[in-house]
Amino acid sequence: MTRAFKFLGTGAVGTLTGFAWPTPGVWVDVRGPLDPCRNGIHVCRPHELAHWLHDELWELEVDGEELEAVDCFVVRRARLVRRIEGWDPAGSERFATACIEHAAPAAAADVLADAHDAAKAGYPAVAAYVAALAVARAGADLEGAYADERAWQSGWIARELL
Repeated sequence: MTRAFKFLGTGAVGTLTGFAWPTPGVWVDVRGPLDPCRNGIHVCRPHELAHWLHDELWELEVDGEELEAVDCFVVRRARLVRRIEGWDPAGSERFATACIEHAAPAAAADVLADAHDAAKAGYPAVAAYVAALAVARAGADLEGAYADERAWQSGWIARELL
C-alpha cells in the first residue's frame, strides 16, 4: 500500500465531485477504467500538494491500480487514514504568508498585492497561486520558475505540516 494525500472540503467531502468520504479506515473503490478527470480517485504526493489546496488535508492509503496524471495520480482504491490537523485556518494562513514572503524578493510588490488581499480574505489557494505567478513573471523561464515556486510551496506544506 502507498501513502498519499488529498485535500477535501469541510466534512471530508470531495471538492469537485461532492463525494462524502466514509470514516477513516473504510475503503472506497471505483469500477471501470481509470481515466484522469473522469474516473478514479485522484490523490497526490507531498511534492504535488500546492496544486490541490482546500479546507481539509487528509492522509490516505491507496491500493491497486495507479495511473499517473498531471500533478496527481489516479488510483483504484483508497481510504482515509487521518486528517492533517495542522492544515486548519491558522495553518493555511501561515502557508499563504510563507508563500508571499518567499516570493517577495523576486516578485513585483504590486503583483503580490493581490496575494496579500487573498490571504487576508482567507483564500490561501489564491494567495499561493498568485505568489507563484508573480515569481514566474519576474523570471526569464516562466514555466520553470512557476514549477519551482509550486514545488517550494508543496515542500513547505510537507515540512511544516506532515
